[in-house]
Amino acid sequence: MGEGILENNIVVVVKGVIENKGRVLILKRSGADEVAAASWETVGGKIDFGEELEEALAREVKEEAGIEVSVEKLLFATTFFTDPHRQIVLLTYLCRATDDQVILSEEHSEYMWATQSELYHYLPMTIINDFKKYNVIDKIGMID
Repeated sequence: MGEGILENNIVVVVKGVIENKGRVLILKRSGADEVAAASWETVGGKIDFGEELEEALAREVKEEAGIEVSVEKLLFATTFFTDPHRQIVLLTYLCRATDDQVILSEEHSEYMWATQSELYHYLPMTIINDFKKYNVIDKIGMID
């Protein structure tokens, strides 16, 4: 590649809407994070080359939240750009957790088992808009 020419890059990210007793797990990014510091999000991350999607998500959940989940079904898929040369393909799955004792990694500073109204209050608008567009709340049977 010549200097000044940026290579296009596609990153596949898996996220989990982790349900336990009618609530959904959200994590707050550490204040030192390069991307969206101190914002709330669902659990997940990039898949490694050669990984199955569901295995990658279960690994990310274990790393970030210290809990085991069963990955049940794909809720929605979407794509967006973080810059003109970096495209994210985002796959969001419904997961169930029997354990609610979260052990955070250094990537996050807080967690919450959120009700529907708490999700709408804490999550960024971009995530909420996707949740509304794809009827996520209806699909998981949340309490409020």
